[in-house]
Amino acid sequence: MAEITSTEYIELKRSVDLLELGMYITKLDRPWEETDFVYQGFQINTLEELHAVQAQCKFVYLRVAKQQWHIEQNSQNPVKEQIKYVNKIPIDKELNNIRSAYKDACSETSTMMSTIRLSSELNVKKINKSVDDNVQSILRNDTALAWLTQIRSKDNHLAEHSLRTCIYAIALGKELGFNELELQNIGTCGLLHDIGLVKVPNEIIEKQEALTSEEILILQQHPTYGKKLLISKSGIYPGAVDVANYHHERLDGSGYPKGVTAERIPYYAKIISIIDAYDTMTSDKPYSKGVSSLDACRHLYQNKDTLFDAEIVTKFIHFIGIYAPGSLVEMNTGEVGIIIEVDNVDGIKPRILLILGSDKKETNQRIVDLKVGNVNLSNTRYEIKKSLPHGAYGINVEKYLDKIIHTPVRNQILP
Repeated sequence: MAEITSTEYIELKRSVDLLELGMYITKLDRPWEETDFVYQGFQINTLEELHAVQAQCKFVYLRVAKQQWHIEQNSQNPVKEQIKYVNKIPIDKELNNIRSAYKDACSETSTMMSTIRLSSELNVKKINKSVDDNVQSILRNDTALAWLTQIRSKDNHLAEHSLRTCIYAIALGKELGFNELELQNIGTCGLLHDIGLVKVPNEIIEKQEALTSEEILILQQHPTYGKKLLISKSGIYPGAVDVANYHHERLDGSGYPKGVTAERIPYYAKIISIIDAYDTMTSDKPYSKGVSSLDACRHLYQNKDTLFDAEIVTKFIHFIGIYAPGSLVEMNTGEVGIIIEVDNVDGIKPRILLILGSDKKETNQRIVDLKVGNVNLSNTRYEIKKSLPHGAYGINVEKYLDKIIHTPVRNQILP
């Protein structure tokens, strides 16, 4: 029961996972002198202060206005207000802003994984900085980074998968109306969800054919490894520990490593499980090719309420769209193009950079907009015939990045 400390304020106990910027802490779950905090009682004004509290405590006591507390307690439907976001700048400008930063982030994530594998050490400042950079980019335009995730190398699968999961998690959080701190937290969960894989033998990770039943059992221990790696790391958002441990659990209990059901799976782990599954399905593996974004979304939708949370799946598909930014499609004319961006109002009429002719050979590129109803030289209205998997016809989407950045025009042949 809450303790009333004055006629104006009450004191509430709260888990550090539920803290937000602006809250005033009056007590900790341990003596102040055992922590790094200078003052006994302070307001959380920065992400650094919040992360410090989360790293050193499990719960704290907050000073809350008594009137506000009564409003919250008496509310018949106390639903957290969702933030409505709009993109601040066009995709071509944000792509130009972050193209080199994305490559640097891939490299830094790879280095982080290598360091963890060798020494189990984490550079928390670099992790928080990397996640925050992604948050700021997605707040400016949530399509640009999603587009860049389609640029994939043959090496560093784990690092790139982790970074893509981070990016998709932040973008989905934006779709769900998370505040900036929550975006930071879910991004950290995405970046570190598969950290336990560094403790799985490389011969299993890099095996060129399907794994044996014994190897699968070893692989399925990586959530437990991830939990053990993160639980002792100060400065890391505590919720990342649970996500590392639970992201392969499924609502019906068919997941691993513990086979728990929906009520025991943390909300953030439910989010990351969907994104992890999507990215795994759409990525090439040593022994199989990835599927198209549309096929992956179809699998998620078919398994909502059994394997995956239905509400989150619906939000994810709405964000990613039937045609994901940066993905490949074949048109009704036989031409092949790259999705630039999708109007989320209808989700089915994107802008497309056409790069291959009907003979599947490279031709003069042009950008068409299905919402406008562009036609080809034979006056045929363009429509999408089917989605294609990553790398179809040997296409490297990075090759066409400059065309998109420097020519934000429509239905025009590009030089």
